[in-house]
Amino acid sequence: MHTTRTMTAVAGAVAAVAALTAGCGGSGGSTGPAAAASPAAATATAGTPAPGVDNGVAWLSAAEILQRSAQALRDARSVRAVGTIAGGGQPITMDLRLDIDGNCTGTLSQTDVGGFQVVKAGHQLWVKPDQAFWQSHGGSALSDQVGDRYLKTTSDDPDFGEIGTLCDLGGLADQLGAATSDLTKGATTTVQGRPAVPLARSTDTGTATLYVAAQGPPVPLRLEQDVGAVDFGEFGTPVPSATPGPDQSLDIDRLQQPEATPTTV
Repeated sequence: MHTTRTMTAVAGAVAAVAALTAGCGGSGGSTGPAAAASPAAATATAGTPAPGVDNGVAWLSAAEILQRSAQALRDARSVRAVGTIAGGGQPITMDLRLDIDGNCTGTLSQTDVGGFQVVKAGHQLWVKPDQAFWQSHGGSALSDQVGDRYLKTTSDDPDFGEIGTLCDLGGLADQLGAATSDLTKGATTTVQGRPAVPLARSTDTGTATLYVAAQGPPVPLRLEQDVGAVDFGEFGTPVPSATPGPDQSLDIDRLQQPEATPTTV
């Protein structure tokens, strides 16, 4: 169905955040003394530093920082990602909460295309396009058919596979920790009011920079690229568990059958 393919294209572009994060993985020399020579680094290896405590990553190599950051993201078990990334020629705005179990909720949108709300619980998936999206791709007939309801499907639906990938915090952490080359560690700076170590690499479109917290757990705080940035925060805050009820959703299989009379699920 054309409408679901279009939504998948938008979601697939948003999944570029994971690809860019993976692009910041890799090896690289430290710009400071070796970790073994740093008491702060030794403390970081002994356990999770408390907020406000130097975690020692500023003394580590780029590859070590990346591994610490990936593990800290897994340990957090949930995160909120908010910002703008590249997507098929136009920036995509995202505000998603996702967790290690693959649950997520939030919004994805693109200028001149519209957007949709996303709710994923286990394998169950709901998407709710806004009016701008329907006007761009669905037309009034589909908009009238769906009304103010979510489209219900599952993460096994191939049209929505990228959304399932995007909602997987474990997968994001794995990509974050994947080793690549040409990674440069910069001087400690401040991001979200916290000291952070930048890890940068060249991409096809410019430069991607991941900022890793230098105090407390070494979580990723921001991913910057030429077209925008995504901030990570609210680590450990559970993804809202509420899902659309039967009167708030329409099975997408019914929508894909023009002759069918829409019924709630």
